[in-house]
Amino acid sequence: MKDAVADVTKDQTEHQTAGAQSTSKKLSMEATTPPAEVPGYRLNQFLGAGAFGQVWVGIDLNTGREVAVKFYLHRGGVNWSLLSREVKNLVQLSADRYVVQVLEVGWDANPPYYVMELITGGSVEDLLQARGRLPVAEAVEMFRKICIGLNRCHAKGVLHCDIKPANVLLGDDHEPRLADFGQSRLSSDQTPALGTLFYMAPEQADLSSTPDASWDVYAVGAIMFRMLTGSPPHRNDAIVGQLDTAGSLPKRLEHYRRAIASAPRPEQHADREDVDRALARIVSKCLAADPRERYANVQQIIQDLSRRDTNRARRPLTLLGIVGPLLVLLATSFFGARSIRQASSRTEDALRTEAFDSNQLAATFAARTLESEIERYFRLTREEASRSDFVDQLASTLSTPKVQELLGEIAAMETPMATHVENPTRDQLLDHPARKELDDLLQSRLRRYTGPDKPARRPRLATMFVTDSLGTILSIAYEQDVDRDENSAGRNFCYRTYYHGGRVDLPKDTTQIGRVVPLRTTHLSAAFPSTATRLWKVAVSTPIFLSDDRSKPDAIFVATINLGDFELPQSRQGANQIAVLVEAREGMAQGTILQHPLMDKRRREGVRAEGEKYQIPPILMRRLLAGGDVDYQDPLAAAADGGGYGGPWIAAMQPISVPRADDELESAIAVEKRADLLVLVQYRLEKVIEPVDRMRAALLFNGAAAIGSILIVTLTLWLFVRGAGNSRPRRWKKKDTDSISNRETISVS
Repeated sequence: MKDAVADVTKDQTEHQTAGAQSTSKKLSMEATTPPAEVPGYRLNQFLGAGAFGQVWVGIDLNTGREVAVKFYLHRGGVNWSLLSREVKNLVQLSADRYVVQVLEVGWDANPPYYVMELITGGSVEDLLQARGRLPVAEAVEMFRKICIGLNRCHAKGVLHCDIKPANVLLGDDHEPRLADFGQSRLSSDQTPALGTLFYMAPEQADLSSTPDASWDVYAVGAIMFRMLTGSPPHRNDAIVGQLDTAGSLPKRLEHYRRAIASAPRPEQHADREDVDRALARIVSKCLAADPRERYANVQQIIQDLSRRDTNRARRPLTLLGIVGPLLVLLATSFFGARSIRQASSRTEDALRTEAFDSNQLAATFAARTLESEIERYFRLTREEASRSDFVDQLASTLSTPKVQELLGEIAAMETPMATHVENPTRDQLLDHPARKELDDLLQSRLRRYTGPDKPARRPRLATMFVTDSLGTILSIAYEQDVDRDENSAGRNFCYRTYYHGGRVDLPKDTTQIGRVVPLRTTHLSAAFPSTATRLWKVAVSTPIFLSDDRSKPDAIFVATINLGDFELPQSRQGANQIAVLVEAREGMAQGTILQHPLMDKRRREGVRAEGEKYQIPPILMRRLLAGGDVDYQDPLAAAADGGGYGGPWIAAMQPISVPRADDELESAIAVEKRADLLVLVQYRLEKVIEPVDRMRAALLFNGAAAIGSILIVTLTLWLFVRGAGNSRPRRWKKKDTDSISNRETISVS
């Protein structure tokens, strides 16, 4: 036993003394003929010499098979009990393909010998020294075959107790053969057996230990660990140094046991990308320091390897069973989603078209309504301008010498802008009694169209005023009282469209008073902000002729209307569909929002407009005028209180055809001219497509529910099949004989 365990820090289990080494060298140098003849074999090649004899290569004369013959020439240095045990165990296991086969024993010959099969492929140790580590598939196959060989040994009651790469030989077919059974024990033995450090289970490193099948489990796990990583588990310079300096064998064994027990379970094998989790678990379980956490026997390793193989073989079908339905589900989901998207798009387009047509119809109705209302204002203006009391008072005022003088001084200021500053001439005109009488008359007439006593169906006016023939306001009546400096009387407005009848205002600072030709027919002006209230207004103006000479009017009568007072019809959809009034005249002001529900709300709440101007961008304006279906953005959404008008809208525009009467022909027939105003009806897009959103949400919910149901059913079936596949009946049974230890029994089917 001392010879067998004397050097546990090396990868060997038998020690050769210096004298034996010298003898071996001498024998090897002198071996030219075999020590003896072996009946039935021809020895023809010296293979090597050891501590106790020589090994020769021979040929079986009956079969022609090459064999190895080992002669024991030095009986004095041989532990014959160990040697006889090894040979006995080899003979008992010689029928197994994974154990080196003993063919014949000449124990009573002189010298003694035994014949075994010749293994020429080296050992697993040689293989690992040359290649470092093995591919996973090759390592697993080698591991499996070693386990099968060990399991058969255990089944015959033999524990190897010194499994390591050097003791696994490789045949010409690369098949492993278990060799060196010098430390082997029968399962009934109670004598200890030491293996090789870093392949030996920690509990085996005890001179009082009892042989157990789990020792071989640890050792074969260590071999697999080395095949995967290139080095045995737990082996490092620190531990080797501690063992080399530990002194006696018991101390070295104690250091080894403590080092393995305190170290974390080696996991380097699991770090390889090509090592799957099942294989990593098998190796880790083999290397558990606590034998209770280790496989109880090699049969369990083989079973887990077989289970791993089955799962890996089943994996493509499993993946197909999962991926296949998922791919079908994915394809179904894709086409379903595309169908939903296409159906939603078609439905949305249809709803947009319907909403646009509805907007167009609403805009047309609103435009016609406003045309009728404007026609009423035209008639009202002509009627008020032709009233005899007004004409008489106007003629009297204009014929007053002082009034004529003051109007002439104002005209002499050359430009309208010059008349808009404070000056004595304007003050005198404002205070002249004749002009005030005209103010009183206009104010009395204006009350008929303002205030709470106004009949419901009568149009509402903001102001009424009259200018002289050059555009200076002679008299003006306001709906509400204004300050003297905000009163427009005494100021010239010949640049305004309500004076000259054009489509746009002329420059205020360069237009020459007296050079502008006044209008000759009733006219709707361009929208303009009131000087006093800053509200958007339009004016209906008509010429007044005080004599039979109709070449030039003597005055211009003007009635102004706050655009918010137009009866612009609104939809029953409330804030989701609204109508607004837009400036149509080409130029810088085109697209300006003149009337809007938000503006009306501000006016009702008494919020004074401070010059805010909201305008549709020119590009969007052109697209709207072209009649296309566009996503419209309301300019008032940018206002501080305009958040309710944000988001896209569907919009349609309709021009308002403004009538004018041909006074020269005294005809009542209205003749259309180019539109000066536009009605825009906008419908909130999210309300248009709300049915589509509800339909899409319902379809997606039902589709998601269907997909979820299919996934649950697929997963349930997969788990059922997987569970059924893993619950296989045991194919081996326990035997009362061949007991390995008090807590386990190995049996084979």
